[in-house]
Amino acid sequence: MRHLVNTTRRNLVRCAGRLAAVAALPMRAIAATGKSAGVQVRKLSWAGILIETDATALFIDATSPDPTKGDPTDMLVSSRAPYAVITHHHSDHFDNEALRHILGKNGRLVCLRETADWADTRGLRVQPVDLWQPVFFPPSGDDLVAFPVPAVDGWGSPQASWVIDVQRVRMFHAGDTQWHGRFTDIGRAYGPFEVAFLPINGARQNDGRFVDKGIPAVLTPEQAVAAAQELKAGVVVPIHFGGSDPPNYVETPHPLSDFQRAATSAQLRVRVLKTGESFHLEEATDC
Repeated sequence: MRHLVNTTRRNLVRCAGRLAAVAALPMRAIAATGKSAGVQVRKLSWAGILIETDATALFIDATSPDPTKGDPTDMLVSSRAPYAVITHHHSDHFDNEALRHILGKNGRLVCLRETADWADTRGLRVQPVDLWQPVFFPPSGDDLVAFPVPAVDGWGSPQASWVIDVQRVRMFHAGDTQWHGRFTDIGRAYGPFEVAFLPINGARQNDGRFVDKGIPAVLTPEQAVAAAQELKAGVVVPIHFGGSDPPNYVETPHPLSDFQRAATSAQLRVRVLKTGESFHLEEATDC
């Protein structure tokens, strides 16, 4: 109800109707192909998503698809200005080659200042930013506004989650964060969110100095539900699951079904998207 700023009876009724329509939108049928005016959100491989308006395309954690899983390979956008943000530099969230291909010479990658120090960003135009700093896409406009907010990486790397404001619709992308105490602050400061993309696989890893001690380094299904509640999320799209590779990388045995069960118990709405599937959001500029 954050947009109900007019006090006349006519405007209150109009705004209430528009907000109800926006809240219902993610529950509509997913259009896997085709585009329409407004905002389209597409699920990419693993944790990646693509947000498209009529003029702008914003990639979040876009990586090269896995052809062995039948992932779609076309991530190019010809009629929109391409931009990208990443949550952190791990290879399942940051793919230098894929981003060079997507962004070309004129696109721009935005990431935490600390992350830019870790990542190989050769061949990319990089804009380092600090936590809470608003980033406008395009730079001279406000088609989309992105805010990097706190996240906690299970392996000690710098990481951020992203708040995305697109035509007054709020979305949240968590990367692969662990549970942390700032979900409440983010929900209060930026929520409620129409859609939240949350990791659910409770991953653990054996790699180099990191030895699995049974403590999840990523949100578990139950923690993802709790995070969604703190964020005041209308709909949750689960990401970052289905990639278990024991003994080096181990996720909880049944991440999706466990998440759906916990979400049902919490009366939380869930939209499961396959790679390449998308849905549309209407503009809410009048409220």
